[in-house]
Amino acid sequence: MDAEELVLNRNGYEDFNPVQKEAIRAGVTNGENLVVASPTASGKTTIAELAMVATILRGKKAVYTSPLRALAVEHFKDFARKYPEFKTALSIGDYDSKDAHLKKYDAIFTTYEKLDSLIRHRAPWLPDVGVLVVDEVHMLDSDRGPTLEVLLTRMKSYDLQIVALSATIPNAEEIAGWLNSKLVVSNWRPVELVEGVYYNGVVRFNTGEEVEFGEEENLIVDALKKGKGVLIFAPTRKSAMSKARKLRKVVDPFIRSKRRLRSLAERVLNALETPTTQCKELAEDILHGVAFHHAGLVQKQREAVEDGFRSGDIKVVVATPTLAAGVNLPAFRVIISSVRRGEGFYSREIPVREYKQMAGRAGRPKYDERGEAIIIARSEKDAEHYFEKYVMGKPEEVFSRLSGYRSVRFHTLGLVADRTVRSWEDLVKFFTSTFFFYQNKDLEKLLDLLESAVFELEDWEMVGDFSPTKLGARVASLYIDPETGWNFYTFAKHPKVGEFPVLFLIASSPEFYPYLPVSRKEEIELLTLAEERKEELPIPFEDALEDIHFLNKLKLALLLEKWINEAEEEEILKDFGVSPGILRGLLSIGEWLAHSLSEIAKVAGNGSLSVYGLKMELRIKYGVKEELIPLIELKGIGRKRARKLYNAGITSIEKLKKADPVDVARIVGPKVALNIFKQLKVKVDEGIKERIRKVSPTEQTTLEVFLGGAAGNSEER
Repeated sequence: MDAEELVLNRNGYEDFNPVQKEAIRAGVTNGENLVVASPTASGKTTIAELAMVATILRGKKAVYTSPLRALAVEHFKDFARKYPEFKTALSIGDYDSKDAHLKKYDAIFTTYEKLDSLIRHRAPWLPDVGVLVVDEVHMLDSDRGPTLEVLLTRMKSYDLQIVALSATIPNAEEIAGWLNSKLVVSNWRPVELVEGVYYNGVVRFNTGEEVEFGEEENLIVDALKKGKGVLIFAPTRKSAMSKARKLRKVVDPFIRSKRRLRSLAERVLNALETPTTQCKELAEDILHGVAFHHAGLVQKQREAVEDGFRSGDIKVVVATPTLAAGVNLPAFRVIISSVRRGEGFYSREIPVREYKQMAGRAGRPKYDERGEAIIIARSEKDAEHYFEKYVMGKPEEVFSRLSGYRSVRFHTLGLVADRTVRSWEDLVKFFTSTFFFYQNKDLEKLLDLLESAVFELEDWEMVGDFSPTKLGARVASLYIDPETGWNFYTFAKHPKVGEFPVLFLIASSPEFYPYLPVSRKEEIELLTLAEERKEELPIPFEDALEDIHFLNKLKLALLLEKWINEAEEEEILKDFGVSPGILRGLLSIGEWLAHSLSEIAKVAGNGSLSVYGLKMELRIKYGVKEELIPLIELKGIGRKRARKLYNAGITSIEKLKKADPVDVARIVGPKVALNIFKQLKVKVDEGIKERIRKVSPTEQTTLEVFLGGAAGNSEER
């Protein structure tokens, strides 16, 4: 069976759609470079599968890369399910690794940054790659753009096929020219998309229709009466949550059975060891058939909402725009509640490309004959403007973002460190192969950027005569900003070791940019705290005050300090306004920076700081005081269970091995206790196991307990 037959078979298709046929004619299964620009839901994933399957059948590896972890995970799961005969791997974490084990895999799913880091580490399996599928290549014009651009410039020199997938953009031909690729452009969609603007009770569609809806909420009620789902895009996390709460009464009458909704609500509550008020809010929303979806949710909660919406149990999802570029979650009707971002004087209209991405979620293949995308306007003037700019408008062209000195400096170090570049001529040659130079042809600006980057890297003792120093090589392999590396190195030479100095050092890193916002009220509180704790800062207080981001960094350092001293997510949410999903993102960065500090301390010859950094890495990862580190690394032992064991006198692994298994079960629950002793290779006889199983399990959060009986009062429908 060839690639085309296999892909048809595994997707249950009778034939390929027009876009896919055009890609096949252009040589997607024959190793031809390809740029495919077509609307959301036009079948680009199948084109990726065709390229990957054909390559694997030829005995080479296939790599898929995307801007978001969620996208990589979704496509990894889908591919592994469809093609179980291929060995499929997911690689999205740990930038300090060659991931040599991937040599035995056929298909690898990853993110832009992870793939770039693998190239820096000279992963031994890279020469075996036959195709690189780049999803969302229009992200060249985004904050992630410079990494994607350098990644593609690197990969252009490899002997492999590049298949780049994009939303519809005006200058796809330009990207195809840069990548030396054939171009497939199509406006075909499996479901017709109609777009319109709602104002004063009426929606004006681009088909010429004008439909009377009356009240704004009737846009939702009308879809629900038709048995259809609704996806609403709100500009902020706060507005998404507020909108979902207001829609409970609107959506609830359309629910037939609450049994599955209860199950989803419990998944949301039990995603954290201790549920927060945000968890409660979402659980209550779900019981009424509505949910919010934003970056403040942890992964398990986002998955619960997505699963519920796909199954039709959740009827309405109110999301922030990040969902539009994330997972595949189509709906019959998409409502864009605002096309402005920011607040007050600083608000601005979103690009047409961002609107088209959201609108593209309208219409579910196999379920809908058409999808509807509707913008809400608050005035007649806005309604006219939105119709002309967004509904009738075309997305903006994609422009290179590889023009900032930070990104040029970051990637210059990477190129020198992995020996891709060995001279000034090599460096210039590489950067004149980028999309930036292809578009601008501005050699003078490029040379200025490169000269500044090389000068700073030499000044920071990371590069000498286009060879990496020991420090430069380590900073590059850790995949951190050279400025962070230099700050860590100078700190290691003259350390001020202690919880707060180290946390402030970590929190000051540009990896956290944009930093946590600080309100006017918080400014006064933080300045007072800064004055009280100025002796703990790793830099002179006067210098700190001159930094416009000082209070933002201080706020983050205080948050990290609370977290590693075992504050719960609810306390973090209350004190800092940081919800669990955002907290997880900050902790992930903080954990990696603590690891990097430990590694750079080794280069600086500071062994004690290196050890301290490793401990801090674990404390940030798990949110515990140092005394719990030995216990926390056991699988199944979270911070709460570790604290319970410690408080019961079981303060080390040795004491845990000697403890009465039944006593341990009473502390952590029967299942966890048995799992712990299995990990510790402690034999527990059958009689003891039977006694353990009779111990009452650790209480799991239930809807009744957490929602104060509200869940139980809902009539089962």
